[in-house]
Amino acid sequence: MMNRQLRRAQKKQDEKVDKERQKRKDKRTAKVSSLRERRAKRRQESLERAEARKRGEEPKAITADASPAARRKRPGRFSGALMMATVFFIVLQSAVPPEQPGEVDVLRSVTSAGFYLLFGYFSTLWLMRRDTPKPIMMTLITGAMLTLGVEIAKYFQPGMVTDPLMLALAVPGLVAGAFLGRLVYLNSPG
Repeated sequence: MMNRQLRRAQKKQDEKVDKERQKRKDKRTAKVSSLRERRAKRRQESLERAEARKRGEEPKAITADASPAARRKRPGRFSGALMMATVFFIVLQSAVPPEQPGEVDVLRSVTSAGFYLLFGYFSTLWLMRRDTPKPIMMTLITGAMLTLGVEIAKYFQPGMVTDPLMLALAVPGLVAGAFLGRLVYLNSPG
């Protein structure tokens, strides 16, 4: 009598383990098939973008996928934070007066202009990741406003002068950074 009860209990437990194992197996199979479908879809979109570029057309942007995992895999994950850090460094760089007032230091000017290149790059990546319409135009407008704001702030600070070399390098740097960010976003895998 006791053996029969033990066998029944063992049989129930074995059936339960088998059901759980089958559930895990089905779940794993479904996950693998969904990953394969997503990869095939990304491959197809990438091929379509490449064909559009060969024809000289504007490649369509990466489609907005509803799944959070797909959104996380888009390029420029930390671009918003890096863009804000770049703005901080642009403002910081312009707030420190030169060692000798009225003198233009070439290294300082190139470094300041380099921050505008980084701002253009990260801003475009961030805006494209958020599916903002006309991300390059928005980047150029915000970059121009940032430059204008920094230059106006210099007039209210004694000992600060406008750096014409930095301004001459910042404008093309901002444009180059914006187009580089767009290029990286559109040509990224996935």
